[in-house]
Amino acid sequence: MRNDTPSTSRGQRTPIGIAYAATQVNATVFRVSSVTSAGPYQYAIYYDADHRPVVARRQPDSRDSATWERVALPVRGNVRDAHNGPVIGVSADGIVHVAYDHHANPLHYRRTARPHDLRSFGDEVPMTGRNERRVTYPQFVSAPDGTLYFFYRDGASGNGSLCLNRYDAAKKEWRAVHHPLVDGEGKCNPYWWRPSIGPDGALHVAWCWRDTGDARTNHDVCHMRSKDRGETWQSVEGKPVALPATRATAPVADPLPTGSNLINQCSSAVDDRGRPHLTHYHNDANGIPQYIHLWHDGKRWVRNVVSRRTARFTLGGGGTLKIPISRPEIAVAKNGTVCLVTRDAEAGGGVRLYRSRGRDYAAPWTATDITAPGEDLGEWEPTYDAERLRRKGILSLFVLPVRQGNHETVTDNAPQEAFLLEMPLT
Repeated sequence: MRNDTPSTSRGQRTPIGIAYAATQVNATVFRVSSVTSAGPYQYAIYYDADHRPVVARRQPDSRDSATWERVALPVRGNVRDAHNGPVIGVSADGIVHVAYDHHANPLHYRRTARPHDLRSFGDEVPMTGRNERRVTYPQFVSAPDGTLYFFYRDGASGNGSLCLNRYDAAKKEWRAVHHPLVDGEGKCNPYWWRPSIGPDGALHVAWCWRDTGDARTNHDVCHMRSKDRGETWQSVEGKPVALPATRATAPVADPLPTGSNLINQCSSAVDDRGRPHLTHYHNDANGIPQYIHLWHDGKRWVRNVVSRRTARFTLGGGGTLKIPISRPEIAVAKNGTVCLVTRDAEAGGGVRLYRSRGRDYAAPWTATDITAPGEDLGEWEPTYDAERLRRKGILSLFVLPVRQGNHETVTDNAPQEAFLLEMPLT
C-alpha cells in the first residue's frame, strides 16, 4: 500500500530545448538559479547534447510565450561530473550573468555587454579576483529590490568555506562582501541551503556541516540572517553573529548528530511575516528518511515531519550519489501555505508536491502529483524561478529526466527535452 494517498493536478508544460541527461549535471537542487525572470523575460540555462552551456530566453506573458531564443556559449563543460551545473542571474541593470563548470575549479564567469542581449556575451572574466581558484556550487540570488548576490564554495568537501559577493549595478562591478562568510577552519565545510530573501529584504542562509568528504558526517542545521545586504549577520532572534561564522559560533536551528541520514544542500524560504522556513530530510525514529519542514514561529524552531515514507536507504561516501528521493525544494504561497517539491521513487518517480494546510504546519500535509502516472524522472531534483513566484504567484519548475550513477558514474541515458512545469501556487 502506498504511504501517501495523493491527489493529481497537471501543470502546464513549456519545452525549452534538448539537454544532456546522462548525469544529474542539469538537474541538481543546488543549481538554484537554473531559471529566473527579469523585466519582461524569463531565462533558463542548461548544457545541450554537445555539452555546451545554452542560455535561453522567452517572454512568458506574451502571445508567443512558448518561443525561446537560445544562445550556446563557445565552451564545453565537464558534464560527466554532476557538480558542474550552469547557473544564471540578471542584475538590476539588465546584464545577464552566467557561471558554469565548477568542482574546485577556477571561476568560469561571463556576462552580457548589453541589457537582456544574449548575443553580447563576452569572454570569461574574473568576478572579484579573490578566492576564485577552487570554486564549487555557484549560485545567483536576486532580491526584490534588484540586488544580485553570488554565493559559492571556496575549497573542498570537508575542508571549505562559503563566500559571498554582491553586484553594484551603478558601477557595474562585483564586490567581495565576505570571503569567507561561513568558515570550516580547515576541519569541515558548510553545505548551505538555497539562500532566501524576506519581504523586508533580509537575506537568510542556512547550512549543515560536513566533517569529511563522506555524506555520513553531515550534522547540525544552522541558520542566520542579514538585514543590511549581507554586511552584518544575526540569529533569527536578533543576536549578532561574529564573522566568519564557525562551528563554535553558528546559531543551530536543528541539532542533528552525524549518522542521521541528513542530506546536505536543500532549500529555504521566507513567508510574508519574515519567518524562515527550511526543508531537508533525515531519518525518523524508525530509521526511515522523511522530508522535514523546519520553521521559526517567532519564539522557537519547530520541526514537522511532512512525508510518510516506508523505504529505507543510507547516505554514504563522497561524490554524487544515486539516491531514490530528491532533495526537497520549498516555496511559500501568499496565504502562508508551504509547498515542498520532491521526487521519490517510492511514489513513482515524478514530481510530487507536499502542501501544508494553510499556516497549520503541524496538521497532516497533502500530497499532489503534478506529472502523469508512470512518468519517471530518474534522479531529477527540483529548482524553480523564485522571481516568477514572487511576482506572479506561479511555481515555474525546471524539469529534465536524468539518470545518475554513484560517485560520478555516467549512464547511457540519451539527451532529453528540458521543459518548464508551471502551476499557480495557491
